[in-house]
Amino acid sequence: MSTELHIPTNMDPAFCMEIDGVPRYRSAATLADDPAGLTCSVTVGLEWAARGRAGALFGYPIFEAAAEKVKAGKHDALLVAGAYPEIRAFFFDPALRAVEAFVAPIPDMVLAAPAQNAKKYTEFAKIYYHPATYKLLELIDGVSLKETEQVTSNSLACRRAMVDSGHAAAITNVTCAEHYGLNVIDVLSAGTPMSFVVFERADYADGQ
Repeated sequence: MSTELHIPTNMDPAFCMEIDGVPRYRSAATLADDPAGLTCSVTVGLEWAARGRAGALFGYPIFEAAAEKVKAGKHDALLVAGAYPEIRAFFFDPALRAVEAFVAPIPDMVLAAPAQNAKKYTEFAKIYYHPATYKLLELIDGVSLKETEQVTSNSLACRRAMVDSGHAAAITNVTCAEHYGLNVIDVLSAGTPMSFVVFERADYADGQ
């Protein structure tokens, strides 16, 4: 297994969409490292925002970068998938407070590979995956996992599989796989309900 990734949090948003209506929050931040969105957090976050929760949704390459922007006052709320292993850090951050949790289905999670690799199902040299999808590695039968590599998002897993000079695949969501033109080899988790937690900036009520 690869070691934990250490990435700076001073990042610009990769994704932004404005939402019509009169929202509770001026804007919210979540995970996305592609201008097209593509993450499960964006898919669910847009539906959440459209219910009058946020006037815009911004996506950052890692949740920690999104959290830093919220704490700095750029956004009012942070949306984090409950499956994110490091979500515990946000609960104990004095600059944030958890105010809402809900369950929503995420897009199908799939094993996908570039077309030239997808036919050789049992010969993958590397599989890229986001840490929240680690458990899905156990569901891949008949695949020789010579190596796996943790990346920061499902979309990055697709991009790494595409440019890998070896025989690579990705665990990703079906939205990402379709966007990048990867062949879906297997559906590992179909429409799984996932919890999401909303954190407000701790001084949000004072600053309204």
